[in-house]
Amino acid sequence: MNGSDDITEPGIIEVRHTADGVEIDLMLPDDLFYFRGHFPGRPILPGVVQIDWAVRFADRYLNIGIGSAQNFQVKFTSIIEPEQPVTMVLQRSADGKSVRFKFQDKSTILSSGSIRLEAPS
Repeated sequence: MNGSDDITEPGIIEVRHTADGVEIDLMLPDDLFYFRGHFPGRPILPGVVQIDWAVRFADRYLNIGIGSAQNFQVKFTSIIEPEQPVTMVLQRSADGKSVRFKFQDKSTILSSGSIRLEAPS
């Protein structure tokens, strides 16, 4: 369990709004809570955290309604390490029923996926 002083979100360097979404430059401090013990000697950002951040930031910047996030698909292609410059790209589909996301380091895609949005009942 994390304490109140634990860092659980990345630092935000810059936010750029696009026609269908947002690009967010992130700073991942080496003392980020999620790097602890994952893995000793070579910390990497857990995949579940990447999905969580995609949902949270899509809610924050695209107003998706966090409760509507369902059916996640994700592909991890490279690890994300402490202090690595990372950009999170979030794009809402034209029909508003999904959000695509990717984490990239310059032009290399580190992970990508989609979040299906269910209409509130």
